[in-house]
Amino acid sequence: MQKFKTRREVDMHSLSAEDSAAAKVLEKQGWDADKIKEVLESGNDFKAKPLRPGDKLYGFNTAGRGKDLKTSAYWLDESGFEDAKARYFKDGVWDREGLKNHLALPCYNRATAIDVAEVTRSTTAVEARIGRATELLQYTDNSGYSTGLMGKIMRGGGTQVTVDPSTLKAVSGG
Repeated sequence: MQKFKTRREVDMHSLSAEDSAAAKVLEKQGWDADKIKEVLESGNDFKAKPLRPGDKLYGFNTAGRGKDLKTSAYWLDESGFEDAKARYFKDGVWDREGLKNHLALPCYNRATAIDVAEVTRSTTAVEARIGRATELLQYTDNSGYSTGLMGKIMRGGGTQVTVDPSTLKAVSGG
C-alpha cells in the first residue's frame, strides 16, 4: 500500500514569478496542466537551462521498466548525475536508499537501473531543486506479519531537469 506525495503545494492561479516562468517553459515543451502542476510541486528554485544536441540525461528506474520518453518529466543532467554519483556511488555500488531519498523517488522505483537519453536538438529545460516527499508504506512478510501503514519522508535536495520529450532519443535503458 502506498501513497506518494510531494510536500510543496502550488496554487496554479497564484504563482510566483519564478514558478510562472517555469510553467510557461513547461507549457511550450508540450506538458499538460496536470503534469505542469506536478513538476512545480516536486521542486523549487526553478531556472531555465539550455541543452544542446548530444547532451545526456539520466533517469534512475527499476530494472526492466524503461522510462517512457513521452511521459517521463524527471531527469538528471550531467551535473546532477555527477553530484548523485559523488554522494551515493562508492566502491562500485550505489547506495540506493540514499539516492532514493536525495531524488525523492517513490517506493516502486527501486533505482536498480539507469536510463540514458540524448538531446537531439537545442532546447531549454526547466531545472529545479528536488523537494521533500512523503509516502505511506506497508510491509508484509510471508508469515502474515505486517507493519501496518508507516510514513516515510524523502528529503530531496538533488537537481532535476524537465525537457521537451520530443527532443530526446533513448540511448540505453533499464
